[in-house]
Amino acid sequence: MNTNPLDRGAVEQNLLQADTAALLLALVEDTGDDALLEEYRQYISNPFTLSEDFPEGARQRIAGLAAERFVGGGFQGELVTAAPERFRRLSEEAAQRPVAEHELDLFRKEMGLLEDAFIDWTGDRPVQSDQYRVIIVGAGLSGIATAIHLKRMGIAFTIFDRYDGVGGTWLVNTYPGCAVDILSHYFSYSFHRKNDWTSYYSPQPEVLQYLREVVAEFGLEEHIRFGTTVKSAKFDEATQRWMVHVEDKEGERTEESEFFVSAVGALSAPSIPDLPGMDRFQGQIVHSAAWDPAIDVTGKRVALVGNGASANQVGPNIVDHVEHLTVMTRSPQWVTKAPKYGQHLPAGEIWTLENIEPYARWFRLRSMLAMNEAMRPNAILDPEYVARGMVNAGNEALKKQLTEFMRQELGHRQDLLPLLVPNFPPGMKRMLRDNGWCRMFQRENVELVASRAAAMDETGILDDQGNHADVDLVIFATGFKVARMVGSLSIEGPNGSLRDAWGEDDPRAYLGISVPGFPNLFILYGPNTNIGVGGSIFFQAEAQSQHIATVIRDAIQADVTRVEVREEVYSQYNDDLDAALSHMIWALPTGTTWYRNSKGRVVANMPWTSQDYWDMNRTTDLSHYNTTPRRSTRARAEDSQKALADV
Repeated sequence: MNTNPLDRGAVEQNLLQADTAALLLALVEDTGDDALLEEYRQYISNPFTLSEDFPEGARQRIAGLAAERFVGGGFQGELVTAAPERFRRLSEEAAQRPVAEHELDLFRKEMGLLEDAFIDWTGDRPVQSDQYRVIIVGAGLSGIATAIHLKRMGIAFTIFDRYDGVGGTWLVNTYPGCAVDILSHYFSYSFHRKNDWTSYYSPQPEVLQYLREVVAEFGLEEHIRFGTTVKSAKFDEATQRWMVHVEDKEGERTEESEFFVSAVGALSAPSIPDLPGMDRFQGQIVHSAAWDPAIDVTGKRVALVGNGASANQVGPNIVDHVEHLTVMTRSPQWVTKAPKYGQHLPAGEIWTLENIEPYARWFRLRSMLAMNEAMRPNAILDPEYVARGMVNAGNEALKKQLTEFMRQELGHRQDLLPLLVPNFPPGMKRMLRDNGWCRMFQRENVELVASRAAAMDETGILDDQGNHADVDLVIFATGFKVARMVGSLSIEGPNGSLRDAWGEDDPRAYLGISVPGFPNLFILYGPNTNIGVGGSIFFQAEAQSQHIATVIRDAIQADVTRVEVREEVYSQYNDDLDAALSHMIWALPTGTTWYRNSKGRVVANMPWTSQDYWDMNRTTDLSHYNTTPRRSTRARAEDSQKALADV
């Protein structure tokens, strides 16, 4: 029986602040009352709208029935696991479309109902597992996800992170307004859902606190070495181990491990323009990804260079405090309306999420469905439209919708519309969630300079037309060097460096994770794993870490010391990848985007659906890799020792 002290009336008041669609699904799951679903299913809207389409009378009745059920001790079981057909039906109502059989496991995973969400030994823990160690570079969300699998299996591992805390990008990005741009309840691990987010799109401090809580919950602190920079890693053929050169306050040393995992991420190396005269500027210069908390923008003249996702968050959050804001944009961006962006969850919604587990599960699923593949239909090329310089019919409709939205947001500054509306189709670049960006330009203290930052001098910044802006502070919101994967980390395989294999900006990998010629190396958030059509980086981290943990587990169980992706597997994957990308919007030679490298190849985004990518990682096994048994390694080492002795 539920022991919550609230009476029925108080419970009902809380439930009236909840999402009625998710509450209806939870109620039908718990009661099996299909008649209730039939009566109200017409009001369940597409999850992407996040709108409340239920009539007031329906909302009142569903909340009342759910309150009665809760006070009477309901919502205690996980009935969907015992009623697969009901689960399918409710899932289709949640998605507002037919759901394929293979999607149901993914839905269960996201709802915390999948039994094999964690990787574990297929039998008893093998004795030889004590002879293996894993080094992970980076304590961000991808490194954390991988470490959790290893911790549960008792595999020795160490995480090295150059910073003094966990969180990766969510630790270092502290600029004003930094927040997630997908729904908070999907921006977390499916195996450790957070129900008490305070905002629909949570701010950076709350995300960072969540990651800290996960690290504590799974006991990872003892495995993390903070303030330690990994300088290089080299694979030693004789020992079949990685020699990892690290540096901390105590000095430099070499650490060894069988497996080496790069979790430095794609968004780790800030891209800062090298403008002539920067060294002469008398004011302050900062990149958004390296924000100095000591900076006070109050009363200052500020230049904001860039208009991507970071600038979109910074600008509206400092405009009330600065004397004057000059926004320098080399190209415009599409801005889309985001229902509930910046809004706090009502107290009743949070109460419902924390006290009614079935509701929390359905709310998470609908959050996922609202975010996953949200833009995909508008990003697939239609040859007939491409021949006319467009993408497809849906994309054209979206372009008109977004243009009208931006027009309305600009109010009396319609003169800026041609400067802010892009000439490339929506989805070519990352879509910006509306954060008051267009409305900001109605302010008298805001100036738009629609040209490139070209130089600086003692008192300010100049654009490429020679116009000068006197400023006290320059904020570069100019993104990252995404195509230069793994940043400045030097990785040396048996036959050369990863940088030589990839060049400066043409990275490739099997599933974005493994590269031939680099045994026992795994890369998280690697080539072509960015989600350009909606999704969650937590989802990607779970898929990739599951794959990596599975390969490491299988290698240990087979007692092999070397695993290297087979050339034919790697090549076939990349052929399929490029073929699929050729049908996506980013392949068009239109506009500039960090999704493509200098040769025009898409190196950041994946063409797959989230479902496809999860399936690929879930089904990959050791057969996709060449392996070397421990015996062969020992023999090779003995031969090497003998050769040295003979010399």
